[in-house]
Amino acid sequence: MSALLSSLLALAAVRSASVLDATPADLLEYVDEWLHSLPSRLESLLPWLDAIPDERVWLSVTVLLVGSYLLAKLVHWASKRYLERSGDLTETSIGWAVFEEVHTPVALSIGFFGVYLSVTVLGPEESPLASVVLSTLLTVLVLLWARAAIRVGSRWIEIVNARDIEYEFAPMFKNLWKIGVVVAAGLLLLSIWRIEVTPFLASAGILGIVIGFAAQDAISNLIGGVALYFDNTYKLGDVILLEDDMRGTVTDIGVRSTTVLTTDNVLVTVPNAVLNSTQVVNETAPQRHIRLRIPITAAYGTDYHEVERILLEVCDDAPLIRASPPPRVLFREFGDSALVFELRAYISHPLSEWRAVDQVNRGVDDAFAEAGITIPFPQRELSFLEDAPPGTRVHEYAEPAVGAGGSSSEAATEQPSADGATAAARSEGDDATALDPAADDAE
Repeated sequence: MSALLSSLLALAAVRSASVLDATPADLLEYVDEWLHSLPSRLESLLPWLDAIPDERVWLSVTVLLVGSYLLAKLVHWASKRYLERSGDLTETSIGWAVFEEVHTPVALSIGFFGVYLSVTVLGPEESPLASVVLSTLLTVLVLLWARAAIRVGSRWIEIVNARDIEYEFAPMFKNLWKIGVVVAAGLLLLSIWRIEVTPFLASAGILGIVIGFAAQDAISNLIGGVALYFDNTYKLGDVILLEDDMRGTVTDIGVRSTTVLTTDNVLVTVPNAVLNSTQVVNETAPQRHIRLRIPITAAYGTDYHEVERILLEVCDDAPLIRASPPPRVLFREFGDSALVFELRAYISHPLSEWRAVDQVNRGVDDAFAEAGITIPFPQRELSFLEDAPPGTRVHEYAEPAVGAGGSSSEAATEQPSADGATAAARSEGDDATALDPAADDAE
């Protein structure tokens, strides 16, 4: 036994020394050769395990456990040394990420394999103890390799996103990869513990209806996320604007929801079903620079050439206004109380819109003040005519008395006379209020 263990350790040392100087292609060829020869090696070990005398069982178990532990540590050490000394692999390469995530599960698998051999020596595989231990070891291995597979996929996505080329499918691939690995691991666990799913198939129809009603929101969000991905509505880093005037940067695209960082530095999680059924404005597509429309007014009598010159100078002095495409000034209309202009200028990023508007407004106010240009404000004039000129249409109206014994100066009232007759106390011009229907309603 000791001679066999010594030969195994010596072979492992030789292999590890050769691995340190091997290229990635040689390493992959060696691993492929070892995996193909693994069944024959295991079959060759079974007669040797059955031939162990009963009085040396515990010694053999001890040697197997110690040997597998040392071999696992040796593989782990050799892998780390290979990563440190490899010149072909860099930390930003996919091969580096795969090797870094896999070498630990490989070492642990070797240790678990030693435990499995030890249990086989202690008793046959058909015994309850050996079956439970074997199933437990396989469960741990499945979970370990599933975690390694998920981490490899995440590392690969991080590496490809760090390059100059943008892979827009990366977030969705990350989610689908996780779902696929979890489903595969679950099926393997059911097979390991020999759980029959046939009895559950009889009630699968009713169970599917119940799950459909209970998880309809989650399913709709999943379908909405897939639809958003294929529609190419947005990607990571885009600035989107929703119908409720919420603007923010897309920081994560998940299976169920999308995370948006608003301008107030608040993370908002929006379900994909909501984004799929509402209007989403992508302000960074097809380009990140957007155009501002800033209304400017000037008093009547102002030279519009002077206004245009001042506005373009203000844009030249504003740091957030782009020089290309150049700003433009449009004379929009003759307003009720002012000349209405519109300044159209471009900024480099949608999130700098309000800061750019602030810079332009401050510059325009200062420049107009220096040039003596007035920025008018709406005004309204009301005219009251006491004596209507001839030919003017007069609107008459009567109001009830203000109080007992009193009368309004604008009201026509009737008073009883001394002989009981009623006299009309209404005059067409003296006590009537004349309103001009063409009153000036200018601003």
